[in-house]
Amino acid sequence: MQVHLTNANEVDFSPGTIGFSVHYPRILREALISKYQKMYNLHPGYLPWGRGYYPVFWALWEGTPAGATLHEITAGIDEGAIVAQSQVVYDHSDTGGSLWYRVREAEKMLFQTYWEKISSGHYPTAVSQIQGGTYHSKKEFFHLKKETDWRKMSGHDLMKLIRCLSFPGYSGLEILLENKRFAVHLESLTKEEFVNEKTDE
Repeated sequence: MQVHLTNANEVDFSPGTIGFSVHYPRILREALISKYQKMYNLHPGYLPWGRGYYPVFWALWEGTPAGATLHEITAGIDEGAIVAQSQVVYDHSDTGGSLWYRVREAEKMLFQTYWEKISSGHYPTAVSQIQGGTYHSKKEFFHLKKETDWRKMSGHDLMKLIRCLSFPGYSGLEILLENKRFAVHLESLTKEEFVNEKTDE
């Protein structure tokens, strides 16, 4: 059965053994977390880097580790003990979309590896997170996306921001030109598309 929730914190769930969250967009409160013996989250970031909103973007933008993490849920945002992680390597040719795809595959592998154990009551050992890392809010992300003064950026930084915000199906960096708002993003060409464009010249 599939249930669509606007806010899980407002639902009176019955106490349970295991709770599992995957990309749930709200912070889960202690009142909900405490209803379960164990509660886990599958997070698209290599904790402790990438706590909070859109960790794939922040990894690319700040040059911090990217990856996927399975961790216990606590009242702190993405601060619970880590069950397992998978780091995803990236380079300067990656966009937010291309890195996100590989991070998602890493998440799937973690889920496939640990779900059967967890669901059968064999809780894996979890290790406390190391100190440090990064945290970014949704507000910070949308400030960069919508309010960046791109005219004051170097060409290198502007291209980097466009690349980090390029994600299929999303608008990318938003800029204002002559009182009109435009969306700017990068789209990679296949080898065939590149060859065809050259031969059409």
